[in-house]
Amino acid sequence: MTVKVWAIGISSAALAAYGASLFYEGYIARGYTGAMTFPFVDRPAAERAYDALPATAPLAVREAAAARLLKADPASAHSWALVSYMDWLKHNYHLTPVGLNALDRSYTMSPYDHDMAPWRASFTLENWDALTPALRQLEVSEMNWMFVRDLTVGVELKTRLKAIRNPAGRAFARLELVLAP
Repeated sequence: MTVKVWAIGISSAALAAYGASLFYEGYIARGYTGAMTFPFVDRPAAERAYDALPATAPLAVREAAAARLLKADPASAHSWALVSYMDWLKHNYHLTPVGLNALDRSYTMSPYDHDMAPWRASFTLENWDALTPALRQLEVSEMNWMFVRDLTVGVELKTRLKAIRNPAGRAFARLELVLAP
């Protein structure tokens, strides 16, 4: 009987220690090791680790953090948009098929994203020449939806549209500003 009690006690203590270490790694630790969640990636810890990267972090480090975020939540539009952005940075401000595919998946995961719409509008318009007609249509739909449905985002969107530098994207942005409610 005492062996069973000891086994239950040791198991309970091990589970409590594991739970505490998961909590620490997921919500307190500054870095990301993934030791407690291996082979799975803990999304809150991965997000916090990416957000904590300094602006001067090497591109390879940022790419690894973006890949970890994508692995943590492959259904996140934000993670796919980040992969597209990393591709854009890596290829000297040009999108490759990898970045275009990631951007397309971003729209697939969330075609109308309140939090990401202003950034995604800027990003797509700055890369307007490289986008496929289908990607352009996805952005037009999201932009129109934001202008009509969410006035607070619409204000930020108008500000961003006025700052587009790509000539093709700027022409579309001006047209959109004229037609926007």
